Amino acid sequence: MRQKSMKTTLLGMLCAILFLGAGQAAGAGTDEFVLANSPYPPYVMPAGDLKGPGIDMEIALRILERLGIHPTVRLVPFKRVLAMLEDGQADMTTSLSFRRERDAYLLWSIPYRTGTNYTFFTRKDSSFAPEKLEDLRGRTVGVVRGFVFPKSFTDDAAIGKGEAPHMESLVGMLLEGRFDAIIVNSLAGRFELLGTGRIDDVRQAPFTISTPDDAGTVMGFSKVRGHQELVIRFNAELEKMRADGTIHEIEQNYLK
Repeated sequence: MRQKSMKTTLLGMLCAILFLGAGQAAGAGTDEFVLANSPYPPYVMPAGDLKGPGIDMEIALRILERLGIHPTVRLVPFKRVLAMLEDGQADMTTSLSFRRERDAYLLWSIPYRTGTNYTFFTRKDSSFAPEKLEDLRGRTVGVVRGFVFPKSFTDDAAIGKGEAPHMESLVGMLLEGRFDAIIVNSLAGRFELLGTGRIDDVRQAPFTISTPDDAGTVMGFSKVRGHQELVIRFNAELEKMRADGTIHEIEQNYLK
């Protein structure tokens, strides 16, 4: 009786293993296309925002629709976005600056926005009022973790850098006195401050910086997922949208 029971148990375990393996094989063959991103208004808006998915998200979604791809959108922290792309858990993301270390696991679209400027803000009630980049030396400037900034700022070791996980916390940490100043993408920073009603709590520095050889903003595709052919087709549609003014039209809808 005990021997029969043991055989029955082993048979049940074998069936369970075979069933699980079949389920995993089916999952591995899924056609799901994952567009992973981290909220970065107005380029990537939080889920359900009345304005829409965001400038860059809308560009990506329109092109994917033209290509017959209906993605699953996942909004996660930026560090997680990069990990998902590297591991092949996501297919693409938007709003990236080219970085050589990411070239190991990403394929890149053509640039769709160039000439980005960066602005500095301080607290309005602070006596610190920098008038040039060099005035930030010996101070701590807040940055969003993982974002790329001009080398004139990042390579200046005399300027302290403090990290925040996202734009909202960056502004909050400035107002709490944890940073002397913050550096932001000129458009995204002002959008955040206006949208949260904090524009009157800060003072904008009278100078901006940029990267002379800026390669522009690009979209990234996971190399693990084998999207070489897709990138070629995606770039062709992206070029059409740049040429016919569609990208400019999308941008203006979010900046009204």
